[in-house]
Amino acid sequence: MTQRTLLVPIAAWLVAASMAPQASASGFQLREQSPSAQGTSFAGVTAGGPDIGSMFFNPATMTQFEGREIVAGFSYVMPKAELRDAEARRATALGGALIGRDDSVPNSAKSALLPNLYAMWSLKPDLKLGLSVNAPFGMVTDYDSTFVGQYHALKSDLKVVDIAPSIAYRVNPQWSIGAAFVARKVEAELTNAADFGAFAPGPPPPGVLDGKAGLKGSKWGYGYRLGVVFQPNDTVRIGLAHHGAMTIKLKGDATFEFAAGTPGGLISSLQAAGYVNGGASAKLNLPSTTSLGIHAEITPTISLQGEIARTGWSSFKELRVDFDGTLADSVTNEKWRDTWFLAAGLTWKATDAWTFRTGLAYDQSAVKDKFRTPRIPDGNRTWVSLGAGYAFSKRASVDCAYTHIFVADGPVDLKAVEDGYTFATSPSRARGNLNGTYKNSIDIFSVQARFTF
Repeated sequence: MTQRTLLVPIAAWLVAASMAPQASASGFQLREQSPSAQGTSFAGVTAGGPDIGSMFFNPATMTQFEGREIVAGFSYVMPKAELRDAEARRATALGGALIGRDDSVPNSAKSALLPNLYAMWSLKPDLKLGLSVNAPFGMVTDYDSTFVGQYHALKSDLKVVDIAPSIAYRVNPQWSIGAAFVARKVEAELTNAADFGAFAPGPPPPGVLDGKAGLKGSKWGYGYRLGVVFQPNDTVRIGLAHHGAMTIKLKGDATFEFAAGTPGGLISSLQAAGYVNGGASAKLNLPSTTSLGIHAEITPTISLQGEIARTGWSSFKELRVDFDGTLADSVTNEKWRDTWFLAAGLTWKATDAWTFRTGLAYDQSAVKDKFRTPRIPDGNRTWVSLGAGYAFSKRASVDCAYTHIFVADGPVDLKAVEDGYTFATSPSRARGNLNGTYKNSIDIFSVQARFTF
């Protein structure tokens, strides 16, 4: 197979990744980057997995493979985010009226198909070049216009696609190093209802003069991944990797819609205050991740894997939209925390053709209870995974995996006047109060094909 032939499926996966909607993961990070590694809940993947898909986590792992290889896979992610017993009210200073809308939402999350693609060329036995296409971050939550928390969120859609050329070099039989340059495309859309009636004299009940606010933006950003693998003997590998943080300033358009029947005088005063269509920007802080993995062969057919990762979500302190006109910034306080991911896995090579995997993981939520919003109703997660691989020959194999993620209940307790603010300064004063509980879970089905040449 020529290099030109290898580039054809790469181009196809670029198109698929750029069009595919994304589902939320812990925070809005997506670990679903390798169907084979998913079978062990991604335990040990930083030390190298069963194929070159581990290059996303640690580019140095490419030195474990020979010749040329291509891996193409999909993960179908089915999240469920159910809101129960919700109640919302206007701020007390605006009368405190009850917002009488749907107080339960069966599922605000959207299922998604996540593609991933890897290709590797061996320039020399100890020197490898690779290319990967992934969606490392993403989320979609979508609510009907009758949602009780409509002033906090309607649609939140984030798409992130990475294109990463990589290089790895085996320094000696024990040590390998690797690096990747990351070109990242980010697209985002945010919408919510706007309680313009709250600004009217003698304000009517909530919902009577509701409008809608929206923001769409996109941007390219650039970053890196670094990794090292240490193999002290033939049965143990240890990998350490770091994915650099990236701050991307999204630029796009802000739009405002007014409800039919809104008095002309109110529209004029709102437009004078800056509620007009125009340009806007928002900074998106995507976190760094540092991971450590180990792979140990216990017998010729059984191996154990372990993984620990730290993600720097504390950089995501707020979601701030800066409008080009006179309108004050729209601010949502997030104040996320850094998180830990811990995983343990087992792999059993039952025959020359069949391999079976299982894994458990704990994925800490970046969201504090005090700041959980309908846009990202995240919670602590426990992963349970099963996987299987079948080798048709030394040159072709398939892998599949299933994961169920148990998500801890997530209370919502948003206040129109947040702690430390007055009504005049609180960024949530026009959104009102919102209380409720999210009950979430996620199912993931994945499959991939691997070819070597």
